[in-house]
Amino acid sequence: MATNRPHSPRKTHVGLRLFLLALAILTPFASPALAADVTLAWDANTETAVSGYRVGYGTASGTYSSTVDVGNWTSVNISGLVTGRTYFFACKAYDSAGRESAYSGEVSYTPPAAACTYSISPASQSVGSSGATGSVTVTTQAGCAWSASSSASWLSVTAGSSGSGTGTVGYSAAANTAAASRSATLSIAGNAFTVSQQGATASAVTITASAGSGGTISPSGTATVASGSSKTYAIRPGWFYRIYDVKVNGVSVGAVKSYTFTNVKNSQTISATFKRKF
Repeated sequence: MATNRPHSPRKTHVGLRLFLLALAILTPFASPALAADVTLAWDANTETAVSGYRVGYGTASGTYSSTVDVGNWTSVNISGLVTGRTYFFACKAYDSAGRESAYSGEVSYTPPAAACTYSISPASQSVGSSGATGSVTVTTQAGCAWSASSSASWLSVTAGSSGSGTGTVGYSAAANTAAASRSATLSIAGNAFTVSQQGATASAVTITASAGSGGTISPSGTATVASGSSKTYAIRPGWFYRIYDVKVNGVSVGAVKSYTFTNVKNSQTISATFKRKF
């Protein structure tokens, strides 16, 4: 007598032919960490038993640690990929009973490293002659490195000489003791930050010039000049007179026809005397 024995269930594979047709980057980067998306597309299987597709992917060839059930679609977008890391992808089909085909041929993709962009604010600053301190904000993506340096000894970086991601650079401008204004730049994350500084305000000093009878000194009287400046005086004898002596601050400099004060820092005097020739 023949006896019917129950058969153990077996998982069979659907005979499917899957081909990955396209691999396209939708978002090359959004930040240097988890940024890249990729779109996979494949030919629809012609067998009527197919109910859907599953895409497996991972960072080792032939090992798919993650699986996405895309239903009866023939493309999928996978996001959250780490830039610079290689991923491997394959697809398989399944029917309504849950039976699956073997994986298709494998494709790989390495999301490109993120391109860093940098901006600074403000881009320039004007400061007084007494000096000043300040800060500049660097804006960039997380993980993007940058540095800051100065082009002049009087303009220094006090904080944030290097950093990563958005940050702040501190700077200090020393006092300007010269009359002329000056400017210098900080190079911050490849951008120029320009500092313009006013010259020192010159204090006024006086020079008092006088001449005895028999000649002139020009200019005569009291003249106001800027501290650190220069001024020249001319001494001329009259008819039948000669220059006898010229004194600067009470000290004789001889019978000179002209005298120049240089780098005047305080009040001065100059006087001329003359003597008849015969």
